[in-house]
Amino acid sequence: MIWKNKSIIDIERKPAFIDSSDHLQSVLSPNLRWCTANPFLKPYNQNVILDLELQWISWKRSQLLLTYQILRKYALQIGDWGGSMVHLAYPSSLPLPCPYKNNLTRIGGVDDGNKILCGVEILKPLNNCVVYSLGSYNNFNFEFALLKQTSCAIHTYDCTSPSPGAPIDRLTFHQICLGDASNLQKFMYPHNSKPKSQIFNNALLFKSFDKILKENKHEEVHILKMDIEGGEYSVFADLLCRANGTSLPYQISFESHWWNRDIYHAILHQKMFSQLWELGYRILNHEYNAGDRTCVEWTLLRVFC
Repeated sequence: MIWKNKSIIDIERKPAFIDSSDHLQSVLSPNLRWCTANPFLKPYNQNVILDLELQWISWKRSQLLLTYQILRKYALQIGDWGGSMVHLAYPSSLPLPCPYKNNLTRIGGVDDGNKILCGVEILKPLNNCVVYSLGSYNNFNFEFALLKQTSCAIHTYDCTSPSPGAPIDRLTFHQICLGDASNLQKFMYPHNSKPKSQIFNNALLFKSFDKILKENKHEEVHILKMDIEGGEYSVFADLLCRANGTSLPYQISFESHWWNRDIYHAILHQKMFSQLWELGYRILNHEYNAGDRTCVEWTLLRVFC
């Protein structure tokens, strides 16, 4: 029998605590600890995050009541619902802070397709830095900006757009899409009268996250960026359920899409964020799409792994 010090046992009964190995743990991410492998976490103070974690736990415990209140208001409202969906994902007044000198940084200009990231400056000296960019729509401003600011190798995946043309150093374009089920999106729009794109019927254009990691011989991904018009649910369904836990991206920046009064997206949206919390991700920032508040830009950091 292994005996533990009573004070250690008392600490470990708390919903969030710093263990005897000086690693933060939380009931929101069971069986995980402070992700020391994540280079973005180096300037963070675990005691500061512990205080935040306790507040996030309190929010989580009242989530059913909060969801009831939000959806009751939603059911009675006529017209566009707007951005109340954000409050179902996290307490927006308590984001994870970004402690870097430049704070949160917009990468890729001001046009659609840019993303907000935290701590990009730490990637400059890293020789093994890897970025996966999903969705281009033939706009590579995000990739060009990161190539200039970092030493990262960037892999862009898009089965719906052409390559950028001439070869670009450290940028590899793959004309495939990620996701476990190639036809998932097709069934998310059952009442859409527009012709379905042939890509949804071509399984050869889709690969799982695990498979591309093996093909690229990558053991870690520093940044995952996504802007794939609703395809994020297919990617997360594959990524969060099948990928080796150690290979999950350290930072994720993506746009979520929840078309008004659509039960498919409502359910997927809630399950997606619930699993992101469980797998150790915390939300740094959200930003509404200026043209449609049901589309939201998110930035998340993997705090526990």
